[in-house]
Amino acid sequence: MLPRAEADRQGLSYDFVGAWITLQIHSDLEAVGLTAAVSRALSEARISCNVLAGFHHDHLLVPVADAPRALEVLAELAARNRDAPARELMLRSEDPSDREAILALTAEAFAISPATGLPAGGEPVEVGLLRALFDAEEYLPHLSVVAVQDGEIVGHVISTRGWVGDQGLLGLGPIGVTPRLQRQGIGSALMRETIDRANAAGEHGIVLLGSPDYYARFGFVPASTFGIQAPDPAWGDYFQFLPLALWSGGAHGTFRYAAPFSLI
Repeated sequence: MLPRAEADRQGLSYDFVGAWITLQIHSDLEAVGLTAAVSRALSEARISCNVLAGFHHDHLLVPVADAPRALEVLAELAARNRDAPARELMLRSEDPSDREAILALTAEAFAISPATGLPAGGEPVEVGLLRALFDAEEYLPHLSVVAVQDGEIVGHVISTRGWVGDQGLLGLGPIGVTPRLQRQGIGSALMRETIDRANAAGEHGIVLLGSPDYYARFGFVPASTFGIQAPDPAWGDYFQFLPLALWSGGAHGTFRYAAPFSLI
C-alpha cells in the first residue's frame, strides 16, 4: 500500500483513497469466521471493505470518507459480543439430522478463507469435504461433535480415521465456529472434547493442519518430531501431532488422511 502523500509527491494518479483499520485481536482457530462477521456488519452499513488477513491481526481497507462510520460499526459489533450474557454450551455427538445445520455453519464460517482472507467464491471447499466425510468409510460417529447453545448448533469438529503405515491415527478437521461467537471458547471446548473422546476410545494420536502457536496449548507439536510426515512437505511445522495416552511410538512415515481429503 502506498501512502497518499507519497503518491502525491511522485505525481502518481490514483482513484481510491482508503483508511487502514487493524483489528486488535489474534486471529486464531476460534476466530474462524471473524472476517466474515466483520465484512457482514460493514456490508449491512453499506460500507465497502477489502480484508487483508494476517497471521496475528486482520486489516481492513475502507473508503476514507467511511472510516468514522466503519469504526462505529466495529465498536457496536464488539460491544454486542462483549455484553452478550454467558450461555450454557452443550457438547454432544453429531446426529444425521444435524448435518444440514452443520454444513450451513461450515459454509458461514469459511465464507472468507482463513488462509487467504479472500471470499471463498461459491461453496467453500470445507463444506464439500465435510459432506464427503459424513459418507466415508473412515467416518467415526463418536468423533463428529457439535456444540449447542439454546438449541442452536454453533460449532462442529470432526476427526476421521487416518494412518501412518499400519498404525491407525486420527485426522482432525474441519473445525468451525459460527462467526458471531468467535473467541468465546467454543473452539477450545470442541478441541478438549475431541481429545477426551479419543483417549477414551483408545486412539493413539491426532494429527491436524493449523497454527503451531494456537495448537501448542493443547499439546500438539510438529509431527515431524515424531517421524510423521505431512502429505504435503510444504506444510512444515503447521502439520502437527498430539500423542495420546496409548501412544507407544514406532510409527514413521507419511500420514494418509481419509479418502475425501484427496479430492481437495
